[in-house]
Amino acid sequence: MNKISLRAKLWRLLIVISIVPILILGIFSYLSVSGTLRENTEKMAKDNLRHIDNSLNISLGAYEDLLYQIYTNDDMVKWMDRLNNDVDEAVTINQMRRFINGLLNTKEYIRAITIITSDGDVVSYEQMTPATYKSSWLDVFSRSVDELYDSVIKDYSIHIFPTEYDTKFDNKDYYLFHLAHRIVDYRNLTKECGIAIVSIDEELLQTVCSNSETDEGISNFIVDGSGRIISFGTETSYLEKQITDAKKTDEDKAKDYADFLKSVDAHVANDFELYVFHDEELDWDIVNITDLSGLYSLQRRQLFLTLILSLLVLVVGISLSGGLTRNLISAVKSIVKGMKEARGGDLSVRIEKTDEMPLEIESIADGFNDMLIKLDSAIERQREAQIVALEAQINPHFLYNTLDTINWMAIDKDEYDISNAINALATILRYAIDESNAEVRIQEEVEWIKKYIYLQQYRLKNKFSCNVFVEPEAAGALIHKLLLQPFIENAIVHGFDKNTEDAVLSINIGRRDECLEIVVEDNGVGLDEKILRQINDGFKEESETKRGIGLRNAVTRLHMYYGNAGKVRAKTASPTGTRIEVTIPYVEKLD
Repeated sequence: MNKISLRAKLWRLLIVISIVPILILGIFSYLSVSGTLRENTEKMAKDNLRHIDNSLNISLGAYEDLLYQIYTNDDMVKWMDRLNNDVDEAVTINQMRRFINGLLNTKEYIRAITIITSDGDVVSYEQMTPATYKSSWLDVFSRSVDELYDSVIKDYSIHIFPTEYDTKFDNKDYYLFHLAHRIVDYRNLTKECGIAIVSIDEELLQTVCSNSETDEGISNFIVDGSGRIISFGTETSYLEKQITDAKKTDEDKAKDYADFLKSVDAHVANDFELYVFHDEELDWDIVNITDLSGLYSLQRRQLFLTLILSLLVLVVGISLSGGLTRNLISAVKSIVKGMKEARGGDLSVRIEKTDEMPLEIESIADGFNDMLIKLDSAIERQREAQIVALEAQINPHFLYNTLDTINWMAIDKDEYDISNAINALATILRYAIDESNAEVRIQEEVEWIKKYIYLQQYRLKNKFSCNVFVEPEAAGALIHKLLLQPFIENAIVHGFDKNTEDAVLSINIGRRDECLEIVVEDNGVGLDEKILRQINDGFKEESETKRGIGLRNAVTRLHMYYGNAGKVRAKTASPTGTRIEVTIPYVEKLD
């Protein structure tokens, strides 16, 4: 029986205990990292799509505001009446065109503003044609003037007409999409005055969809509800192309998008991943194509390096003694341990290098450590991007327009109390959202407080009265927005219970030397001694009640704004209730 030499056994043992594990770990790492990077890529792509959608809605909201200025303008209603009654047509058209011209250059991507009367007359001012009284886009639009008018005049909502070819001007093809709304005479809502249309360059959509991280190819494009492309980067030849059917499921639509991209670029089939975000309000699909070629190349390089390192370890192991084998096994175990900890979610783990560790394994350790550092940094950037996307999601214009719609519904039903409450709420929200940390004059803050108290009185059916007094010399002082609201809310919500009779809330504001003093006093049930003590101590102790948390946040804001110069003093009023005294530096706004 032929025996195997010890050297051969050591070789085989080295292969079994070092090379094979390294190969297995390399492949496992390749698959594990591949899956992790793919998941992170998908999350980042979807976050990017949500961010693009938010930016798109914010950008369109700015143009909707400009359209609002047109269709609610009293002069516009007057001009439309003149045109519809054939009175001073030439003068009226010139006045309208001057007004439109003044608005045309207020936004970067506006290319035309068009007015259509109820009689079908068109007044337009645009940038794409040298003609003074001719609309270039209406002549080639997919709908006739009558069809366009009928589709807009039927309701009071904003209509968005997707991108279509307009004209060629100055050796440039222009593609426009349009926002339209009926012109509203608030003295007679049922009267048909006409419609206003703002035409916007498709380059706005290109700007919103542009991806600063890549300079080559198309990264994002937009498809409307009917399945037509309305933005495709700088490539305009695909605009208006029908690539899917609106009746199809989301999965089938995504397949159609992928098939279309493959027909545009054959590399898309292997090196790109496609993600879709649907905007319900616009009924648009925002499509993202993420280039994965770099990722695939990195993974192949990583696998190749793993194989090379395994061969090097084999060669070194054959030439060295069993001691080196032990060192090698120890080094491999160190790497295995680090990979397991990383796989368990601990990205802070690092592989420590020792003097006995072979150079090849040190290279693996360095590469692994560097990979974890980059992955941890990528996840942190992704988390920050998610926070930014969430902070950008509020669209105040949608909220204001919704409240305005509800307001007119209340007026139509003669619910004027509800209408007044809605108007007060809209004012409160607009004031609170617009530069919420800004400083305003006391008289502006007091006007807002009165509207807030009006809503509370309406909600509580006037179960309390309120007296607000501002000394004349204090009216011009500056104060941070919403600073007093928590104290007033506390007095109303927690101070007055159902048994409180003749409930009165008093707010007095005056100047005391170089300070502004605000006193909020009620005759309600009063605050607990513990909460009074916490207010006077600056909430050094954590409050466990929701009521205490609200007051603690108010005191914290005061100290953030004014430091030690901002003070709050709380005590029991006589005979019942609570008295809150707020003192801040007296500062006047210089005009």
